[in-house]
Amino acid sequence: MNKSLTLLGAMLAFLALTACEKTEQAILDEPTPPKQTQQQPSQNKINHKQIKAPSAAPRKTQPVSKSVFVPPKSVLMPKPTPLTIKRCMNLGNALEAPNEGDWGYTIRSRDLKNIRDAGFDTIRLPVRWDTHAQHRPPYQIDPNFMARVKTVSSGAKAYGLNVIIDVHHYESLMSNTAREEARFLAIWDQIARNFSSAPNSVFFEILNEPTLDISMEELNALYAKTVPIIRASNPTRKLILGGNSWNSIESLSLINFPKDANLVATFHDYGPHAFTHQGAEWSKPEMPLGRRWGGKADAAEFKDTYKLARAFTAKTGIPILVGEFGVIDKVPQSQRNAWVKMRRKAMEENGYAWCAWDYSGAFKAYDTKSETWLPGTLNALFGR
Repeated sequence: MNKSLTLLGAMLAFLALTACEKTEQAILDEPTPPKQTQQQPSQNKINHKQIKAPSAAPRKTQPVSKSVFVPPKSVLMPKPTPLTIKRCMNLGNALEAPNEGDWGYTIRSRDLKNIRDAGFDTIRLPVRWDTHAQHRPPYQIDPNFMARVKTVSSGAKAYGLNVIIDVHHYESLMSNTAREEARFLAIWDQIARNFSSAPNSVFFEILNEPTLDISMEELNALYAKTVPIIRASNPTRKLILGGNSWNSIESLSLINFPKDANLVATFHDYGPHAFTHQGAEWSKPEMPLGRRWGGKADAAEFKDTYKLARAFTAKTGIPILVGEFGVIDKVPQSQRNAWVKMRRKAMEENGYAWCAWDYSGAFKAYDTKSETWLPGTLNALFGR
């Protein structure tokens, strides 16, 4: 009896081992799923703007993405903390110029008061740090320039405004990411340490409008290195991340967001580009004046933009800031107002924070000569 049981046990063990080996081999033989390739954004999103004064040299047409990129897999994200930004104004053409004032605008205390009194709760500070930092280690930022950014930030705080500090126009980082990476990381380390004691009303935007010169693979790798550097001195500060193709909505879903409860996603809305940027001297080719918004194609572009944004929100739960949107001042003011109001209402209906471009640049909302808001601007931004 015991001998029979022993033989039966041996046979069962042999059969189980054989089955496991077959199962293991089947797993090894299973074909690897094909990689997905990055979809190129539509043309009206690719030729995005870089705001410059009319006298600035025109920017070149950007090449296609450097490499094929596999979109990141879905990950379980921690529940995001609330976003206190709702209505924001960009202070463009000031601190991202080669020197503040070179592009016709210097930030004044009265501007911060105007923005607060109009009903905005936040300012976004586009800052070009790379032209004010050394090119060799330790890549020190000019102390006077850092002090100026801190002064503007403190002034905004005094008026009860949130502040978004970004890295703007770092063009050499886009075209030569490997060479500039150490400098970029050192710049963010200095920004982070200088603002480590700032209130949580200060937000960091890691990189404004990465172009197609930097692939999403490179950009995600850069974010993966930058976030820990910032977190070393700012463990809970809100960080804003956007995709390449000039922060297009199409690239938003390709960002590999770290598992962090204090992240904000951003995209820029200038669709269609031929309408919002008509007559812009820095666009190549320059788009002719006279383009009006309307028709089936424009309506479809508008609908598709916010369909993509809603899909991102539903999938990730990460709050969205539309970091820039606006129409160049060469378009009749009534058309500008109608487009801005339409987009802004769509953002609010979807629960997205927004930041208008901009206060006093080529897309201006405020006239610093007459010291007045342009006709209909505040209604476009706040009216129903």
